[in-house]
Amino acid sequence: MRLIAALSIVLLSVFAQAHEVRPAFLKLTELSTSSASTSFEASFRQPQINGRFLGLAVVSNCDSDNLGASVTDGALIEVAELNCGEQGITFIEIAGLDRTLIDTLVSITSLDGSTSNRLITARAARLDLTNSSTALPVYLSVGLSHLLLGFDHILFVLMLLYWVKTPMKILFVISSFTAAHSLTLALSAFNIVSLPQSPVEAVIAASIILLAYENLQSTNQRRQGYPVFIAFMFGLLHGLGFAGALQEIGLPENGQFFALLHFNIGIELGQVAIVAGVLLALKLIPTRLKQELREAPIYLAGGIATFWLMERTWLIFSPLLS
Repeated sequence: MRLIAALSIVLLSVFAQAHEVRPAFLKLTELSTSSASTSFEASFRQPQINGRFLGLAVVSNCDSDNLGASVTDGALIEVAELNCGEQGITFIEIAGLDRTLIDTLVSITSLDGSTSNRLITARAARLDLTNSSTALPVYLSVGLSHLLLGFDHILFVLMLLYWVKTPMKILFVISSFTAAHSLTLALSAFNIVSLPQSPVEAVIAASIILLAYENLQSTNQRRQGYPVFIAFMFGLLHGLGFAGALQEIGLPENGQFFALLHFNIGIELGQVAIVAGVLLALKLIPTRLKQELREAPIYLAGGIATFWLMERTWLIFSPLLS
């Protein structure tokens, strides 16, 4: 199965961003509580996208006193004290989130040390804290949205599908890629392996270019013997890219293993959805049209990745030139 639906990659080229879509992170730490008033320290971290901050703001039913702000590692961190009165904090809204593609993880730590995690999405930027209805585990949702909006990872997986012809080989290649990025994701999450994100993102773009080049070769018997190995080796790199989202929000002190497991499951669900959607689209496209369009998606993917590589490389070296 080597043919990729051109429409899938055309749509990706429209929405693709130059960088990982990272979540924002709001940490609420309860400072005091009584029958008259409840107060929290709110630390809000919003990522930098394409060199600009998003202008997001935390809105709630509480009075807010700003305590300061700082910029670190491409993120803006704002700290405030929330005085919520006798009713406590009842809702949180991230103003401006609906203009973005990102989610916001909200971690609330009570005086007794217990922690609860909730998720605010761009589609529903207001979180009602009086509603205790269940939803998908927070880290699973973060992993799923990170994959579905991680266009460079999607392009890489689609380029991998050109290397295989049968469902069984697809299973082996995708499983190899999954095992590898799960390994480095775990190593990075637990601070065993750590690399700067900017070079990792640049090399990920280069990996897409390399696959696109290989896919354009008319005869390449050498590559047919080791697609599983190639998928594994590049998967190690992509795992470090996935770790960027976790570096923004961290893992909860209690339940780190299950949070990481949920995040990884979310990534795999998104990956399976993408592969299944592409294979279904291929079934619906006439054979003659697939033959005519075979190379178009490769050129599109290579062109997009080349743009990413140039921009990401420029962002690495531009501070040295200023």
